[in-house]
Amino acid sequence: MADEVTGRMARPNGRRVGLIVPSVNAVVEPDFAWVSPGNITFHATRVPLSATTPEGLRQMNRGVESAAALLADLSPDLIAFACTSGSFVDGEEGLQRQIDLIGRIGRCEVVSTSRAIIDAFRHLGVRKIALGTPYLDAVNEVERRFFMGHGMDVVSLVGLGLSGAAIREVSPLDIMALARAADTPDSEALFLSCTDLRALEVLDTLERELGKPVLSSNQVTLWAILRALGEPVRYAGFGRMLAP
Repeated sequence: MADEVTGRMARPNGRRVGLIVPSVNAVVEPDFAWVSPGNITFHATRVPLSATTPEGLRQMNRGVESAAALLADLSPDLIAFACTSGSFVDGEEGLQRQIDLIGRIGRCEVVSTSRAIIDAFRHLGVRKIALGTPYLDAVNEVERRFFMGHGMDVVSLVGLGLSGAAIREVSPLDIMALARAADTPDSEALFLSCTDLRALEVLDTLERELGKPVLSSNQVTLWAILRALGEPVRYAGFGRMLAP
């Protein structure tokens, strides 16, 4: 019995990462549990989202301050706002205000999905991107403007016209079809947007098929978390951004 208890207690204390997640999201936490070092633990709190529209996202974002305050009690090493559309809906200025607010309340470094994808594009040295999303047209246009404001050329954009809980139900096979529809010969990389989209599961297959980097919201968010914590990026099978 003593040996059994000792074995259970052998897990290192590790680094604590707080996650702010939309209430409907059923994908980001399983993805991070699936692909992450054993010395990082993830602790999520949720902000209410029912409709993935600009108005619904802004309403959700009003809960970010209280979510950050709850996570501050955790004394986290880092907080990640794991929502793509919620972090780009008010452009770069809104994103920076959000990051500053979370960091001030949480007293730690902050990762945000929209900032992570811009950093990932720059890390890869790509400017011409194809964009596949589950979103409604109104949200797609906000995302297009966000990327263009960071010097990206969105050469193709295909959306599924979905909102809220419907996004998490899109199958990996349908996500692959979305990626193929969005890809163009002149795009240097393809981004599959939304942390509630099960894209992480198919990135490696798509990269082999399309012959270019294929990125997803959860992939780049985890990549940014690992870099911020000084952890090695060493996970084969989930696209080149996470590969050793």
